[in-house]
Amino acid sequence: MKLNIKYIGLFCLLTGSLLMSSCDDFLEEKPLDLKVSSQFWKTEADAQSAVNGLYFGGVPYLHNIDVDGGWTPKATMWGGVMSGLYVDKRKDRTFTNASENATFNIESFNSTARKLWSEYYIGISRANFVIANVPAMSGVLDEATITNYVAQGKFFRALAYFSLVKDFGDVPYISEPYTSTDGIYIERTSAAQIYANIEQDLLDIVEGSALPDKAFYDNGCYVTKPMAQALLAQVYLQWAGAPVNGGNAIYAKAADMAKKVISGGKHALIHPDGTTNDLNSAFNIIKTTKSSNEIIYAKEYNQTSYNIGNSYAVRSIGTDAFQWTDANGNTIFRPGGDVLYNAYLPCDMLLNSYAASDIRGMEKQFFFREYTDATGVSHTLNNVGNWAWFDEQSLTSGSNGDYNMPMIRYAEVLLIAAEGLARQGAGSEVEARGYLNQVRNRAGLGDETATGDALIKSILTERLHEFPLEFKIWDDIRRTRLYPQADGLQSGTLEWVSLSTATIQNKPDGDNTKVGVIPDYALLWPIPLSEMQANPALKDQNTGWN
Repeated sequence: MKLNIKYIGLFCLLTGSLLMSSCDDFLEEKPLDLKVSSQFWKTEADAQSAVNGLYFGGVPYLHNIDVDGGWTPKATMWGGVMSGLYVDKRKDRTFTNASENATFNIESFNSTARKLWSEYYIGISRANFVIANVPAMSGVLDEATITNYVAQGKFFRALAYFSLVKDFGDVPYISEPYTSTDGIYIERTSAAQIYANIEQDLLDIVEGSALPDKAFYDNGCYVTKPMAQALLAQVYLQWAGAPVNGGNAIYAKAADMAKKVISGGKHALIHPDGTTNDLNSAFNIIKTTKSSNEIIYAKEYNQTSYNIGNSYAVRSIGTDAFQWTDANGNTIFRPGGDVLYNAYLPCDMLLNSYAASDIRGMEKQFFFREYTDATGVSHTLNNVGNWAWFDEQSLTSGSNGDYNMPMIRYAEVLLIAAEGLARQGAGSEVEARGYLNQVRNRAGLGDETATGDALIKSILTERLHEFPLEFKIWDDIRRTRLYPQADGLQSGTLEWVSLSTATIQNKPDGDNTKVGVIPDYALLWPIPLSEMQANPALKDQNTGWN
């Protein structure tokens, strides 16, 4: 990491760092001194370190936060565990047990909600400091640099508020940095207005030239114009659905913005004409790449050079693998933290829904069951493992790994365009199927020919099959109020039914399924009790959590 940033109360303490340019340099931590806010914003290095800090707090940091310490799911996994479509096999904390048993009460979820709330507002605070202070540095920075830094600040402010509004609904909207305790008690702003504010931040930067029109890795892993466009397409897709219900006009905006990324030509599918089912497949390249332009945005890691590692690997495989030994009788895995635990095990319904010809459901694409060690001994897992996170070097060396984690991929942009168009009616369905079929064909599937609701359900199925380990499903359930159901073994299809009548997976885990046990109110988190106690303007808890 290139810098340390500490927030104490409402004030900002920043650690300066040297100016770097490459992706690897971007991760490097070189603290020089500690400055309070009044001493900051004096040099080019000050501004650069503040901008770099945007990439390591807030939403990107969810990839580092556990539920409650110990051996637990990461914050990125919480929605999937709540949905029941993924199982935390370790079951080490209250959150998992409450989620799987559908015990949706404040006591069980407050601690987790507080972590999300706090991290989002850390990201917002950092962004607000950049947006407010960089424009005053005209004697230090040239105008192009100033506009670029402000654009990066607006991107991360939008990203944080997007996560906040999805998770909590109406929230306080803070657009200026706090430099004192004056005016700290802010009432909640409606979710519809939050979305409008997010839209304005992102339109400010996608309609201008402040951000380079490049692919993510071609831009040294800093924010790009296609990255901002893709985020705005995600925002429109979520805004169009529940609970705000922006409707077809917003779905049309989602399609239009996604098409801007597509027509921009800076991103593309890996192996667009169809991929292989071996370790050189597109899906294995997605796992290991630090250069492909299919990646629009990724959380960066580099354990080898900078000791900033990806810890998903220990959650990719079950504890039974601890017992495996090679031909010489040596234990194979010695992971960082000295523990293996699959905290995000896909349910059988999902695994069994992939068509037999779908490469994504095949061995060592997204999932795996067999592993052959360096001495040639083969081993079989008791449960499926998550190959997309499996990192042999990490698990055998006792350290975290180097793989980046995709946050936005070009395949998602294609599917946003497809859904936004499909929801416009029959006149747009041919174009919608064209985008959908690019994703299907790459995975070895034939063209989809469905129309109407069946086409929309096909797109939702494709999203789950394409991103089973990239944490999209809880947002899809939230915005559609639909839940996936089995539609035949290896059929390649899923039925999507009303959440209130759906057979929910793994609730409780011992019975595997239970009907209608995720109430609508559980689709939003409770406002953390500590925030309500500290801020008298937060008068009402989210409905249902009382």
